[in-house]
Amino acid sequence: MYKKLPFTLLIIIIVSILLNPIIPEIVKQIIYACSLTIKSIVLFLLPFIIFGLLFKTFAKLAGNALSVVCLIFGCLCMSNFVNTFMMHYVGSLFYLFDFHVGDPITTSEQLKPYFVFEFPSLIKNEFALFGGMAFGLGSTFFMTKNVADITIKKVDIIVQRLFSFISVLIPLFIVGFVIKCASEGTLTKLIESYSVVFFIFFIYASVYAFLFFFLVSGLKLRNCVTSIKNMLPAFLTALGTISSALTMPVTIMCAEKNAKNKELAGSIISATVNVHLLGDCLGIPLLAYALLKHFDMPEPTLTSYFIFTVFFVIAKFSVAAVPAGGIIVMTPILEKYLGFTPDMSSLIIAIYVIFDPIITGFNVLGNGALAKLIDTLYLKGKREKIMGF
Repeated sequence: MYKKLPFTLLIIIIVSILLNPIIPEIVKQIIYACSLTIKSIVLFLLPFIIFGLLFKTFAKLAGNALSVVCLIFGCLCMSNFVNTFMMHYVGSLFYLFDFHVGDPITTSEQLKPYFVFEFPSLIKNEFALFGGMAFGLGSTFFMTKNVADITIKKVDIIVQRLFSFISVLIPLFIVGFVIKCASEGTLTKLIESYSVVFFIFFIYASVYAFLFFFLVSGLKLRNCVTSIKNMLPAFLTALGTISSALTMPVTIMCAEKNAKNKELAGSIISATVNVHLLGDCLGIPLLAYALLKHFDMPEPTLTSYFIFTVFFVIAKFSVAAVPAGGIIVMTPILEKYLGFTPDMSSLIIAIYVIFDPIITGFNVLGNGALAKLIDTLYLKGKREKIMGF
């Protein structure tokens, strides 16, 4: 299923765009409503998947769990900081030439869902995350080894079945999203008004993601290309879901292909999916610099941008797992540390919403690279411990 997913998604996107002009409005509304319902189903199931993945991993790695948590948290914070801080030098390029950002993209006619049906949120993702860790660690104390092994196998079977179920739903969700975008014409307006910013972001993010994978692949080109190729299904899925959380099942499947310890890779993605956001770390500062230049505001100093980066990384831990959640949380930081006005905040939100699909795609790529990095460091540390170093 996942091997064919990139081609399936491309076909879905192309066919949806081509057929959009002849699809009756009421049919579009029904398809879009079904997509929103599917999104609700996936979000309803995600906490159970997160709990199951973390439970089985920490149950297996109970002896080394503390070191794993420290490794994940350290790599996560370092990656977010470096990714964000490097944008100071890229953003500074806007001050070297006369740059203009167009008016905010708006659409007078938005596609409305024919009906709205949402599943209740029984468990928050953060509760499932910490609960999975706690129960996984505690299993060594309140379960015998045989019982723990049987429980881990049963949990693994349930998680795999949920993955299979969601893998069928995701392409159906993307159909509604593509039809919505085609009906509102947002893709065309994006290209017309923000092509320069979009081009700069896409090129830089692509190069940066490639270098990230090249580094975590031990500076081996072939391994780097293979790793990126394995992550493409998740990248393409993220373009349609516009949510790292919704894409998480596909991301885990892809990350596991690049990892030696597949259980660890799944837990890394589950724990960092809404916190390690490569696309946001690159996209938001780039848009911020473009708008600062557009409004004739001074370029941030290295010191002020450093302070902004610190609070930016901290704020990542409170980002909402919804489209445009990343920029909404960041607007107070942009206003306080980069001098954004309320009008500028409104404008960056409007632009970010249009950029969100590609930003989410790079968020997912970054999650895959981080999982590979931690997997490599964990195995290296384990080998050194065995050898007595």
